[in-house]
Amino acid sequence: MARRRAKSKTRRRRFKGVNLWNVAESLVQANIITSNWFGTDPLGFLVGTNSQGGYGNSGLNVSGSGIGLGELIGLGSTSMGAATVARSMALDNIKTSWFPVLSQTVGTRVGFALGKRLTRGIRADFNKGMRMVGLQNEVKM
Repeated sequence: MARRRAKSKTRRRRFKGVNLWNVAESLVQANIITSNWFGTDPLGFLVGTNSQGGYGNSGLNVSGSGIGLGELIGLGSTSMGAATVARSMALDNIKTSWFPVLSQTVGTRVGFALGKRLTRGIRADFNKGMRMVGLQNEVKM
């Protein structure tokens, strides 16, 4: 008896570009975490400088310009003693402000989910415009 022909699977196209809505949500989430736990913005945390001149959050245990990634892992001119102090300050901040971070993170997620539903028409028009320009595979909202 002859073998049956297997059906070929339908190819599905996956979007491989950048979703601006998800990028915006990720930046807001990163800002919540870095401002509450490290006393700086996300760029300042990665680069090591604080573009906002420091935060005056009450109860936040940070040095004058916030805690950067380099301070946490001991890179550059930061000594290991300073890295240990930065880690202990960051852990203290995480222990004291875990609930505000959790509530802000959940609130942001809910807000972006609602916003996504409310702006469905506007985002569809934006995506149509991107298709007209020829950027449908690179950018969407």
